[in-house]
Amino acid sequence: MGKKGSWFSAVKKVFSHDSRKDKKSKKSKKKSTQKDLEVESEEAQVVVPQIEDVKLSEVENEQNKQAISLAFATAAAAGAAVAAAKAAAEVVRLTSMPHFPAKTKEELAAIKIQTAFRGYLARRALRALRGLVRLKTLVQGQSVKRQADSTLRCMQTLARLQSQVRERRIRMSEENQALQRQLQQKHEKELGKLQASV
Repeated sequence: MGKKGSWFSAVKKVFSHDSRKDKKSKKSKKKSTQKDLEVESEEAQVVVPQIEDVKLSEVENEQNKQAISLAFATAAAAGAAVAAAKAAAEVVRLTSMPHFPAKTKEELAAIKIQTAFRGYLARRALRALRGLVRLKTLVQGQSVKRQADSTLRCMQTLARLQSQVRERRIRMSEENQALQRQLQQKHEKELGKLQASV
């Protein structure tokens, strides 16, 4: 099928610091490849905006802490995905060189196809992860929180006004019924006086 260890070792090279130091003392070709990997891994680091100088209430601070920790986690995952994609691209580049004289053309072609497909999958996963990070920052953004708070306040005000209007209607209805009873009693008394006088 293909050389499974080469892809894993390339990913391992990107994440391990000790292997970089050991590899620097080897051949010049490996030095240039290692420098390329270091430059690519430095480019792969995701910059997370620092939120300071913001003074909020305790509840908002707790929500911000949760959002920040989530952003750090997703940024770390995005960084890992970037590093994996770069490592897969590096594997594709390294395997494109014919340094396997014992392999047949079919085996080399299979290795190239597998590494290209792995690189494609890594790039697709990275794209999906970036979209997810963008969606989370949009959903958990300050403007969305402010809109939700204002909507909640408006709904509470509307519910309070509706209950006040309902109470006023009930009170007016009760007053109207009491007035009707008084008028009816007065009318009955007048009617009773007229009948008594006749």
